[in-house]
Amino acid sequence: MDKPRESAAIRFQRFVELFAAPVVIFDFDGVLVDSERYHMASYNAVFQKYGHTIDETEYFKYWTSLGLGPAGEIERHGLSIDPALIRREKRPIFSELCRNGTVRFFPEARELVERLAGAGRTLAIASGTMKSDIDAILQKEGLLETFASVVGSDTAALKPDPESFLMVLRELKASPSKAVIVEDAEKGVSAAIAAKIPVVVVRTPETAAIEFKGADLILDSHGELISFSRRMFS
Repeated sequence: MDKPRESAAIRFQRFVELFAAPVVIFDFDGVLVDSERYHMASYNAVFQKYGHTIDETEYFKYWTSLGLGPAGEIERHGLSIDPALIRREKRPIFSELCRNGTVRFFPEARELVERLAGAGRTLAIASGTMKSDIDAILQKEGLLETFASVVGSDTAALKPDPESFLMVLRELKASPSKAVIVEDAEKGVSAAIAAKIPVVVVRTPETAAIEFKGADLILDSHGELISFSRRMFS
């Protein structure tokens, strides 16, 4: 039997408790920026060179949420391709999309960042995207100085390894109990639990059916995220 859904009032109270933390650590792709479709398109462009096309449903399950990446795709489909080659050829394709303004912040996420910064929270990013790509997007959005720490895939192990979250804490000299993480993927929840940091999940249309076991709070959408933040930081 499914667990009863908490009321909006209870979720909001939990939101207030969690976002009282002085440090807020964001995942990047799918939480702050609308980038997952561009990651998929970039990987697909490379795979198609070798005669394979990525299925969108599989991508959001196995890549976005579980973090199995090109190695998982190759294993599932019995392909004879080096995953390191796929990653290497994909990087410049996606990087150009970050630099030319194609990859943008979700409007709700931008507002949330501005509200949290205005409320005196210290903001950070821990992501599986390369730091140089994150910095390029933040520069385009005029938000580069808003984040006190940015950790990317070129500086820390990929989630579900907790290293990126722990690195942020070290850089900010913060304890796990003084932080909260905003995530959208199972791999991120697993990493947050391993780091002993409370985690809030924002569902997307692609992750609506995922249970997200262990998350401290699950929000239905970016819309609910910004609605709660407006009430808390009005």
